[in-house]
Amino acid sequence: MKNLKLICLLAVSMVIASCQKVLDIDPDKYIIRSETYYATELQLQTALMGVYASLADDALYANHMLGRMGLEADEGFESYNADRYTVGYYAVSAVDTKILAYWTSLYTGINRANAILESINTPVMDENKRGNIKGQALFLRGYYYFMLVNKFGDVPLILKQTKSGNADEVQIARTPAKQVYEQIIADMKQAADLVLSANEVESSGRVHKTAVWGMLSRVCLYMAGNPINDTSKYEEAAKWANLVITSGYHELNKSYQQIFINYAEDRYDIKESIWEVEFWGNGTGAYNTTGGMVGRNNGISNTGDDNIGYSIGVTHPTTWLYSLYTSNDLRRDWAIAPFYYSGNPATRVYWTTGTIYQRHCGKYRREYELLKPKSQTRTPQNFPLLRYADVLLMYAEAANEANQHGASFDITEIFQRLNQVRRRAIGVDVNGGASSADISSADYSYSELRDEIRDERARELCFESLRKNDLVRWGLLLANMKTILLEVPPGVTVFATSAKATYTNVSERDVLWPIPSYEMGVNRKLVQNIGW
Repeated sequence: MKNLKLICLLAVSMVIASCQKVLDIDPDKYIIRSETYYATELQLQTALMGVYASLADDALYANHMLGRMGLEADEGFESYNADRYTVGYYAVSAVDTKILAYWTSLYTGINRANAILESINTPVMDENKRGNIKGQALFLRGYYYFMLVNKFGDVPLILKQTKSGNADEVQIARTPAKQVYEQIIADMKQAADLVLSANEVESSGRVHKTAVWGMLSRVCLYMAGNPINDTSKYEEAAKWANLVITSGYHELNKSYQQIFINYAEDRYDIKESIWEVEFWGNGTGAYNTTGGMVGRNNGISNTGDDNIGYSIGVTHPTTWLYSLYTSNDLRRDWAIAPFYYSGNPATRVYWTTGTIYQRHCGKYRREYELLKPKSQTRTPQNFPLLRYADVLLMYAEAANEANQHGASFDITEIFQRLNQVRRRAIGVDVNGGASSADISSADYSYSELRDEIRDERARELCFESLRKNDLVRWGLLLANMKTILLEVPPGVTVFATSAKATYTNVSERDVLWPIPSYEMGVNRKLVQNIGW
């Protein structure tokens, strides 16, 4: 893993060092001639690293998406004074710098992918390697559009490289969201036929076949829900998830805690963690730009002991999330830390009953990081984008919904896959005999199972940047956020006031973010979202 990240770092360094030699720039129009640049296999591989690099931008998974953009929704809230009047507190505006940076980073990644796809047939190289590069670029382009369409709705669909800063070239109207989704699915389906299998790639940080199938399941689930409401996609979502499951390669890690310890220790577990964003280094020297802030932003607050690892600890749980867990659910006290750090050297001090809102997200624990010294600004922890547990839950949800629309998925199999996740949660064999964690069709109607799956997603996947999207596609964002507002404890503590501000600020328009004002100024064909 370390070697792969170092290779990626060196590849990016080669691009920077060789720009004057490799890029053919027209000084009159400042056009980068990609057909000259991507003339060799090495140049294509190096360019592909640039497409991946967008994932690790501060605007995305390196910083802002880690507890600072309101993605936890009813699961948790941000308490960080510097963000009080921003998207993190649902005090959203069209001039929010985090929203603009999110938009810009994704379109940068899309443009890089488009450049590769336009040059993909230029180099003389092995056709399987060419196909693998093309498949990864297609998938990443699709994923970046997926991140845009589920946050902004209709967005400009650009499938060719933007080669100049000419004002006329960037006047592009918004494409209907359904058409954007259809392009995402087309890109990902083509990618699935081209990329390597999971057992052939060197890490969970690289796109492979089952990662594509799993993400196709997620895309189809989003299309089936609000605002597209194409219910035919439930059956398709279940089929894509089933391909991952029946591939026979992936399985649940026996320990829920170990999944996140692996991220901290920089270890791959591709059978559980199917796809993840990679970070490396402590933010100094040659590794200055390859570290992220996983655990630094969304960890257990610690500002006194660098041996434990500095964390501003902005992410706090709600009582609603805490109460979803049973007392024997091993995930509860890992996802929601039951202690805080005090002193230097730090010791663990355990919270008393009733102090839920003061607690922190506990999934990303810096004390397990192996790289020393631990930095106050960057961490080497990876961040999950798709886990096998999510695939099992997506299958259960999609198949249950599809059966309501005329499909005939085996109800026993639906419960079996849901129960695998539930069994791991209490520490029993996921494939063993009957367990106290099991539920069955004898006790659950369609709607009861639907609600149980939704709750299970919160228990299993909390603080993984998925919850707001789930609530939006279920049509529950406003109702759930206002329910949480009623549960916020009284008082003037920073935690209570932060939670109260967040859940008070939410309104109907928050199912989408506004189109950034800057982009509206540059692209006169853009039309603002309703309510903004």
